[in-house]
Amino acid sequence: MKIESPNASKIIVELSDEDMTMLDITYEELDYSNIDTRRVIWTILAKARKLLGRDIDPSGKMTIETLPCAKGGCIILFTVPDMGRDGVGRLPVRMCSEKPVYEFRNIDDVIDLYSCLRKMEVTDCLKAGLYYDGKEKYRLVFERIPDIGGIKNRVREYALFCGQGSASVAHTKEYWGKVCSDLFH
Repeated sequence: MKIESPNASKIIVELSDEDMTMLDITYEELDYSNIDTRRVIWTILAKARKLLGRDIDPSGKMTIETLPCAKGGCIILFTVPDMGRDGVGRLPVRMCSEKPVYEFRNIDDVIDLYSCLRKMEVTDCLKAGLYYDGKEKYRLVFERIPDIGGIKNRVREYALFCGQGSASVAHTKEYWGKVCSDLFH
């Protein structure tokens, strides 16, 4: 188990396959409504508290995100509220990336991303046009990608970020052929 804390409000825990076996849980079973998942989270946070020498309240407010590792195991990101001047906890504001453009090597990568996002049940919050270069590459032009549930990380597993904003969008629309206006609906 690898535990890092890049700043006061974030803790990153990397679990190997062996760690997952020792904790008696799989990535697919991770669900905070499940008591076994809560046990694992509390165990991890107790180790983090000891290693980092910080008071971490496992029952307090925090955002927990999990991502599977290609080599097995998973990464768990904990974001704890930043305490404001008035002592009230605040989570960082999550921003959306406006009009990001991603390029895919082939149609198989587009299909794989689409399937992955459908399984994550996040396609309802996405809108993206699909474009083709006439050879083998494809581009998705998103309206925005909300910073929730690791959507950006999933997209980056399958595609290369090409740019963001009106210039990148205009270049894609001018030189690439439109396949569909909205891939997710």
